[in-house]
Formats: sequence, structure tokens, C-alpha cells
Amino acid sequence: MKKVVIVGAGAQGNVISGILAKAPEVGKILLTDLDVERATEVAQTINSDKIEVEKADASNKAQLIELFKKDQYDLVVNATLMTFNRQVIEAALEAGSHYIDMASDEFLPEKDGKQYIVEQLEYADEFEKKGLMANILAGGDSGLVNVMAKEAVDELDEVDYIGIKDYGVVTCDEPVAMWSFQTYLEDCADDAIYWEDGQYKWAKPFTGEEEYYFPAPLDIKGKVFYHNHEEPLTIPAFIGKPVKYVDFKMGDPDSATWEFLLEGLKLMDDETVSIKGSQVSVKDVFCHQLPITLTPKKCIELVKEKKIQSQAVLAVDVKGTSNGQKLHYKMWTDSPNIEKACSLIPGTNDVSWITSVPASVLSLMILRGQLKRTGVFPCEVLNKEERDIFFKGIKEWEVTVHKQVTSDIA
Repeated sequence: MKKVVIVGAGAQGNVISGILAKAPEVGKILLTDLDVERATEVAQTINSDKIEVEKADASNKAQLIELFKKDQYDLVVNATLMTFNRQVIEAALEAGSHYIDMASDEFLPEKDGKQYIVEQLEYADEFEKKGLMANILAGGDSGLVNVMAKEAVDELDEVDYIGIKDYGVVTCDEPVAMWSFQTYLEDCADDAIYWEDGQYKWAKPFTGEEEYYFPAPLDIKGKVFYHNHEEPLTIPAFIGKPVKYVDFKMGDPDSATWEFLLEGLKLMDDETVSIKGSQVSVKDVFCHQLPITLTPKKCIELVKEKKIQSQAVLAVDVKGTSNGQKLHYKMWTDSPNIEKACSLIPGTNDVSWITSVPASVLSLMILRGQLKRTGVFPCEVLNKEERDIFFKGIKEWEVTVHKQVTSDIA
């Protein structure tokens, strides 16, 4: 029986715990968090005797190493904030465990005179030497969308364009956060990276406005903007063919409000200001007031009382040439809304669902030996056999990917 440790009992940890607990080959899940009460709430909500809870500080590498080594875990799932990536991945490596995560913290970092794409790739040689695998950026976006892009790229001779878009609609009677609000707003405030003609380029926040049709289950047109994300970083390097252009855009009905708060009022600025004799950061004050990610109990309460509605769609467009013919692949996700997600695993919202189902399926593929590689790698390296297993796995958890291929007559 396989043993898994999950670092982080937030929105993603809740879903991953629930899915892995139902897998027959998983015998033990250790769910850790600095907030042990939150981890206990998740475990109680899932109600599986496979799950044990322990307090752990993701910023303390020594503590993590001791914890991981204590029971020789087969897999470490990093479901905490990406600011702790180095501590968690180094601890997994030291403990001899496979590793998986869903986001990066550092874009184009430099070490010993060498530039890397994201910080996790600095550990590629060490994982390779130990015969271990680290499947990085393995959520919804990044993760699922990268696998979707790979499906189209493998059918093309030349790849001109890969555009990835994320759009969600949330209505609620009170302020809520489906995942870390601070992380989202920090990405919104940063310049966004994209790939064009063989080099990485940067775009200002809330530029590149594009009105895009998101098919059912949304069935709406929404405005998306350049957003700082990992896909334009890793896809050109790992997709397996030259790509002329890659970008990531994101939006929601409140994008104009976020632009006003971040660009107009500068509420994510780190610079301190003097207020009544005290030096404070505007960002710290603003972020302190942001709602925390929905707890399982709060999510269940809002859904039961019909006070919340939420639905997200991830879309990927790939354009290129096959046998001299110009083709356009449009792919999009069809996944549960918050009500459905919460009924499948109590306390789950739709955003954590579309993020964590792919991570859970890839975790099971690692445990089952269905990913036959070592080292550190993102999801766009998956071959056809691996992708087929992956798509079948997410469909079992009601995440379907639709594909539409069109071409010009002349």
C-alpha cells in the first residue's frame, strides 16, 4: 500500500485528500498544515480512516525532512503556497520521495551563472540521480491546459500560436475566495510573461485585452488580459516542437474593479507609508483584509443555503499547419460548478476542483508507475499513452475536455 503526505490543507489539499482516500492502492495519507485545526476540519469532512493529521511548518525544511523520513512516504504532494516550494521539494528529495506541485514562485531564476525557467528545475539533476520524479505545475493551469496544448501540438507540423485562457464567474452574498486571493492579486499586479519569436517578453498588467467566447458550461463572452503565469515559460521549452507564440490570459466579470484597485489605487504596492506616525505597507493592510480561502464548512454552508454560485472554464487555442493545411484547435473544459463539486467531495469549490482533480490523477499515475520518467518535468512532456490515461482519469471525476478543429477552405 502506498503512503502519501500532503503539505497544505487548503482548497487544493481538501480535494486531493478526498480523491486519494478513495484510491485502493493508497493506504495512508498524512495531511499537514501549520493550521492543524484546518487540517482536522478537512479530515473530518472527508471522513476516511486513511487520513492522519499533523501540524507542520512548510517554511521549516528540517522539520519537513524529519516528517517525510519518519514513515518513508512514496509521494509528497505540495499543496501549500508556492513561496515554500524550495523547502518542500528539497525535503522530498532528501527523504527519497517522489514529488508533485501546482505552481512556481520564481520565474527565470539564476543560480551559479545558469538561468532556469522556474525554480523547481534547479533540482532536475538531483532527482534524476536518485531515480525520483518531480511532476511540477500539475494543476489545472498550469497542468491540464499544458496537456491539452500537447494534444494539438502532436498533430501539427508547425505551431504558430498557443493561447491559454482562464475565466470564472462567482456570485455570492458575501465576500469569498476560492483560492489564495493574495496570490491572484499579486499575479494581476505583476508584468506578465509571454513567448514570441524565440524569446520571453513582458506585458504590463491589464493589457492585451481580448474578448473571448467561453463555451458551455459558461456560454458567455468575457474579457481576458495578459496574466503572469507559468505556461508561456515552460511550453516553449518542453512541448517538443518550436512554437512561435505562447501567452496566458485571465479574466472575470470584476476585472475592471481589480484594475482600479491595483493600477488606480496601487493597493498591492510594497512601499511603506507613514500613517499617524506608523510605517505601514499599503499591500499588507489590503491583503490583511482579504477574505480567506473558503473552508470546507463555510463552503458547505453557502452551497446548502444557495448563497453562492460559481463556474470556471479553462480554454486552449492552438494554431498551426499540418500537411500544408492551416488548422485551429479550440479546446475547453467542462467541469462541475460549485454545487456539484461540493456534492462530490464535501467542502469543495469548482476552482479547487478543476485545479486539484488533475493533480490527484497525476499523483495516482506516479504511485501506479504510469509516468515512466525521472527528473523534474512539467505536464506538456506527457506522451500519448500517458495523456490517454490522464484524460480518462479526470473524466472519472467529471472533468471533460472538448476539442473542436477547424480549417480554412482556402
